[in-house]
Amino acid sequence: MTPEDAQPPFRIILILCAMRTGSNLLCSMLRSIPGHAAFFEVFAGHGVEGLQHLPDCQAALEPRLGLHHDDKDALLAARAADPVGFFDALCAAARSVGHSSLSLKVLTDQLSAAHLDALLRRPHVSVLFLTRSRIARHISAVKGDILQNFLGVDTTGLQPTLSLAPFLQDAFDTDRILEGFHHQVRKSGVPRGLLSYEFDLDIAPHARFARLGAALRDIGVAADLSSAVTEDWIVKQDRAAHWTAKIANGFEIETALAGLGLADYARDEPLRDILPTSLPHAAQVMTPRNHLLLDEGGYNHAYSADPVISFTAIQYGRSFLAEWMIGPHPAFGTRRGVHFLKPTWTMEQPDLSALLAAIRQAEACNPGHVFVAMHVSDAEAARYRAHGVPSVPGNPNLFADESIVTCDADPHPDLPMSDAIYVARLEPWKRHELASKLTKPLFVYANPDSPVAEAQMQLLQQTCPTALFVNHQLGQGQYHYLKRPEMVRALASARVSLALSSVEGCMRASSEALFAGLPVVSIDSVGGRDIFYSPDTALIVDDTPEAVRDGVAEMLSRRLTRAEVRRATMARVKEERTRFLDAANRIVADHFGPLAPEIRMEPLLDFTVRYTPLSTMIEAIR
Repeated sequence: MTPEDAQPPFRIILILCAMRTGSNLLCSMLRSIPGHAAFFEVFAGHGVEGLQHLPDCQAALEPRLGLHHDDKDALLAARAADPVGFFDALCAAARSVGHSSLSLKVLTDQLSAAHLDALLRRPHVSVLFLTRSRIARHISAVKGDILQNFLGVDTTGLQPTLSLAPFLQDAFDTDRILEGFHHQVRKSGVPRGLLSYEFDLDIAPHARFARLGAALRDIGVAADLSSAVTEDWIVKQDRAAHWTAKIANGFEIETALAGLGLADYARDEPLRDILPTSLPHAAQVMTPRNHLLLDEGGYNHAYSADPVISFTAIQYGRSFLAEWMIGPHPAFGTRRGVHFLKPTWTMEQPDLSALLAAIRQAEACNPGHVFVAMHVSDAEAARYRAHGVPSVPGNPNLFADESIVTCDADPHPDLPMSDAIYVARLEPWKRHELASKLTKPLFVYANPDSPVAEAQMQLLQQTCPTALFVNHQLGQGQYHYLKRPEMVRALASARVSLALSSVEGCMRASSEALFAGLPVVSIDSVGGRDIFYSPDTALIVDDTPEAVRDGVAEMLSRRLTRAEVRRATMARVKEERTRFLDAANRIVADHFGPLAPEIRMEPLLDFTVRYTPLSTMIEAIR
């Protein structure tokens, strides 16, 4: 073995991105890594950016290319004649002067597909994709073109008038090129990761270095960032909080995008759903798999056995599937898998450390398996991303079967017509008392067989004396469980539905009421129940009994028909299901390749209310 063979491998990081994505900031951060040669745009038309900061590399590079010192024209000519040879010479030069790794960025217009393929075949190459919100990136580029300056200038006061067509053309063209990059990288099999400007870089310095460190570890690059700093020439150029405030016609552009159904597309970043693919690794776990977890219930669905695709719940902040998969041998043999995790409660606030630790260990014990969270808000997506867990937009209410709850049912014969109905368990956090100013609201609830529920019912009988407790009314004083057909008729006995909790999960009852044609009066909430709300069919009011009373009166005055409410709701359902399916299928295709099964909605309908033990789901897969 030669001394060179005994050295650690020379790591190469290719940053693939479009312009105005924060790539200068990222390259500057990489310059903080000891022993790392961080270049900028090596293939820029006007020069080899970053070489000027590494004179030792330049001195070692020029003889390898047969050039005289500091002959810029000859350097650019050598690069143009053979970009791949130039890249190889640059790597060799950096290694010869003692660097252990190298990074550079490649923008969307700088290398041909053939040249990129050649770079991806070099030893020990990893890729970091860097993305940014499409509309924010375009606005930044427009401002840079106007000022003819893309560095160090505060552009907050500059508010140009944006044209919609050029933005969309730019977005579509950039998407096409980045998708091409992604296809080449996936085909090459090199480790790949993703950083987002909004989520990973445009944050506090200590947090952005933590995100970078996690992304580098994911692609097999060990980096010491303990003393890393952001260089002082890197400044945030636009301090406006929202993209609409960065241009003169923000409201008009936002409205036009919404009319085209492209508001989310414009706000999102390209490639946001790709899975990081790291170097193979396995955990050393000697303890047997915990089979007691198989008895845990939940809302579990085995979508595919080979390859493995599962949908399981996050309950009490835990993934019982992830915990069960931790063991000395892979849980599903050599098969690969994608495991979607559905929350039963908002994940914006709980401590995620135990859940994330279980996910990481399960993935380490089962190479080729990944866990993907289903988020109901941008805040949830940001929390998952901060811990390296990919997520897709997947509110559990997407899976409610709208065919079961109709808008043409007759009212229940044993119930009076009421202005409002509230379907919610009898728990203090459901805040039934906010309905105390209504005349004869209908309360539908789970069996109050716990001391807390019993006490809550007694309290509500005092604070809401006109309320009708439907389950006991129909049970003639005893609790009566309403099956689906009877529940539909109970909903038909009211004109408005209520949603009065401030924090919970997605509140399926709120969506089912919309399916039944009842508009909603809700207080402001966290948890995702507002996914199908629209300005016409839902009203958000203050959390006081008077505001709820006035909100119901306002909604009644709109005189909406049940068919109108359902039609508006189903339009939102279709839109959100399309978002979920697009994202989920990109994840699956990215992980399994061209033969990946297609995720469809039909097999998933109502799985979120089918109580299935983990053992039943796993048996279907194994």
